[in-house]
This record gives sequence, C-alpha cells and structure tokens, in this order.
Amino acid sequence: MLNLDPGMMIWTWITFLVVLAVLSKVALKPILATIENREKAIHEDLEQAQKQREEAQHLLEQHRKMMAEAESEAQRLLKESRELAEQKRQELLSQAKEESQKIVEMAKKEIEQEKENALTSLKSEIADLAVNAAEKIIMHNLDKDKQKTIVDEYIKGLPKSAKN
Repeated sequence: MLNLDPGMMIWTWITFLVVLAVLSKVALKPILATIENREKAIHEDLEQAQKQREEAQHLLEQHRKMMAEAESEAQRLLKESRELAEQKRQELLSQAKEESQKIVEMAKKEIEQEKENALTSLKSEIADLAVNAAEKIIMHNLDKDKQKTIVDEYIKGLPKSAKN
C-alpha cells in the first residue's frame, strides 16, 4: 500500500515551489518570449498569406477579364474576316458575271457580223450566178427546154461550196 509521510510531502512541496520559482525567473520569461515571438511570426505569416491570396485572386480576376476580352476580340476579328471574305467573293462573282456578259455580247456581235458577211457573200455569188445564167441563156437564145437544160448543166458544174 501507499504510505504517505507528511514530512516528505512538505519537503516535496517546498522543493517543487523552489524549482518553480527558479524556473519562472530563469526559464519562463525566455520560453514565454519565444512562444510570443513564434505566435507573432505565425500571425504575420498568416496575414502575409492572406494578402498573397487576395493578390492572387485579384490577378486571377484580371487574367479572366483579359481572356474574355481576347476571346471577344478574336470573335470580332473572325467576324470581320468572314464579312470581308464574303464581300470579296461577291465582288469577284460580280466581275465574273460582267466579264462573261461582255464575252457573250462580243460573241453575238461577231456571229452577227459573220452572218452579215456570209449573207453579203451569198448575195454576191447569187448575183454572179444569175448574171452568168442570164448571159448563157441570152447567148444561146434557145427555146425553153434548151434553156432549162443549160441552167441545169450550169448548176451541176458549180463548185459544191457555192451550192451550200
């Protein structure tokens, strides 16, 4: 069992109080100062971390704004590029239509000119044929059957290009 001696208890308490007094004078102040310094450093670190967090949040917000502005600028430029490309396409189509219309008109004019030239040439040849036929008919001054035979022979003797 436990045996409690009152003299020993008193001396234990006295020793404890003396050690406590010595420690409080010698070690407690430096320990408390160290704890207080450590607490102050932790508090300052927390404040600095909070400031850095707020600054990072601010920078993140600025970055997001810049990204949104860059995105809208890119969309605007893309839209302008599409509009410009469409405008150029329309201009090229318009020019191509105008040029093709000019070419068609020139071709029609050329065809009309060639047609007129062919008709003039044909009229000239027909006139020559008529004159030549009339000349032969007059020179032979023959009856109708003979005249018909002469005209048929003359037509047979013509070059093929004159018949067409």
